[in-house]
Amino acid sequence: MGQSRGRLERTTPFHATADGTRLGEIRAGQQVALGPRQGSWRQVVFESWIFSASIDPAREAGFSHRVTQSGGENLRATPDGALTGRALEGVFWTRVRSQGGWSLVRREVWIPGDALVQPAAAQAQGTPAEVVSRPPPPPAAPPVERVILRTGAMLSTGPGMDQIGKLPEPMTAEITQRAGGWVKVRTETWVREGDASPAPADSGQLTLGMLLGEPEKYVGARVTWRLQYLSIHIADELRPEMPAGAPYLLTRGPLPEAGFVYLSMTQAQAERFRSLQPLEEILVSATILASRTRYLPIPVLRFEAMP
Repeated sequence: MGQSRGRLERTTPFHATADGTRLGEIRAGQQVALGPRQGSWRQVVFESWIFSASIDPAREAGFSHRVTQSGGENLRATPDGALTGRALEGVFWTRVRSQGGWSLVRREVWIPGDALVQPAAAQAQGTPAEVVSRPPPPPAAPPVERVILRTGAMLSTGPGMDQIGKLPEPMTAEITQRAGGWVKVRTETWVREGDASPAPADSGQLTLGMLLGEPEKYVGARVTWRLQYLSIHIADELRPEMPAGAPYLLTRGPLPEAGFVYLSMTQAQAERFRSLQPLEEILVSATILASRTRYLPIPVLRFEAMP
């Protein structure tokens, strides 16, 4: 018989032990596997996705990883999906698996028992409330989170990526995404018509064969490719298509193709990938710098973001 599951009625903190050290919080509406009771407390198994760059290996008390992000890190239902809660810095987890730049983590925690939904009908019939199947309500549309960007705030193409300017004065913006201490914002601004040119045709379906077959056609195009991480290196004179001394990833792909791709990036960007394991898959948006290197038929891309 499978383990009973319950749903949180409200956002609640979770603890290492009953009434013990607080580890973070779980958002209302989340499903958890139910464990034993201890007084007014209930043990549950909580499982969520976390940004891989925010955890480090740490073999302690049966766990495999520890949150290292200063101030803690968000927990999500899927990679870069809806928020399920937040873990404090230093909290230990067991990593179940990884996908791209994300890790699925799990641990047993304790929450106040009254945070779980308690159907009145189930209690009247003497049936444990937590085993009653009740479909969760449809998720509400997330509220728009508006912020004011301060004067001098640096604008970047992605977390830890190239800076493209700074704000000359405060500006209102909407947060559309959070990742590892960064926020993606949407603003309304105007530019002169002469400063805008048509974007390249969508090259999301561009294959390696197409790129190698027409070497000049796609240079400068942006692609979203699924790659398999192999290793990280430093560019040298054998690869003049990349800045000398800059880090780059050797990857396989774009999957399911069996080729190879060089992914050039900055030192700050490279830190996001050092926790990856060989053969781990990543989904990246990148700009094509060259269809091949001087000596090898391997395309060179400049990393932009992880969509």
